[in-house]
Amino acid sequence: MRPGFWQPQVFLAVRARVRKGSVSMLQEIRELLLDLFYPCQCPGCSRPVPGRVLLCPECRARLLQPRGFVPQGPLQLAVYRVFLYEGGIKSALHGAKFTGREDYLPRLAREMSAVLQGRTGMPWQGEGILPPAVIPVPTDPGRRKKRGYDIPEEIFRPWAEKNQLPFLPVLRRIRPTQPQYGLTRTERRENLKGCFALKQGAALPQRAILADDICTSGSTLLEAARVLKRGGVSRVYGLVLAAVE
Repeated sequence: MRPGFWQPQVFLAVRARVRKGSVSMLQEIRELLLDLFYPCQCPGCSRPVPGRVLLCPECRARLLQPRGFVPQGPLQLAVYRVFLYEGGIKSALHGAKFTGREDYLPRLAREMSAVLQGRTGMPWQGEGILPPAVIPVPTDPGRRKKRGYDIPEEIFRPWAEKNQLPFLPVLRRIRPTQPQYGLTRTERRENLKGCFALKQGAALPQRAILADDICTSGSTLLEAARVLKRGGVSRVYGLVLAAVE
């Protein structure tokens, strides 16, 4: 039987984490309730997953391929990906986007944070004096309203806060776009052209990590990076949970 929040050992664990400043009480209670009502099975193979991660060890070993790459396009944008976009990662993101599986998001966030913790060789490391800010790629407002949550924000905000990086949602979408799947690279660029803008009065950092859940062609990241650079950000990097290449 899974322990409820009202049991002493669970409450004490929550209080200990909150006192350390790692999470808020409301966030921790929310995650415990999600764990309680949505016992996790690996979305890649349906095996039970112990603890508060998403993937079983076998699926994680197959999908975990962190590396940097540069998408084809008009900007030289150094992007770092954590997982391959297939198997359990693809299934979890699809569930979060289309079937309301919000419970996957804290687990995805923990998977990513565990990989990046203490890792070297990421493009934003070793440059500049001030730390970069994390800027999420904004979700279409209609999709966000329908889901009730924002996927990039749910995945990347905990990592940013844990590493004391400013989390700045300064981008907004100013027009709707078609879903990107099924479009060619050229069609993706045209679909996204002019869809992002800076929020009025946004204070921009010198360096920014542009964060998104998925990268296929890189068109979304490149268009968002173009807007940030035009606004005055001197260095823009990309960080994605998963990529196809």
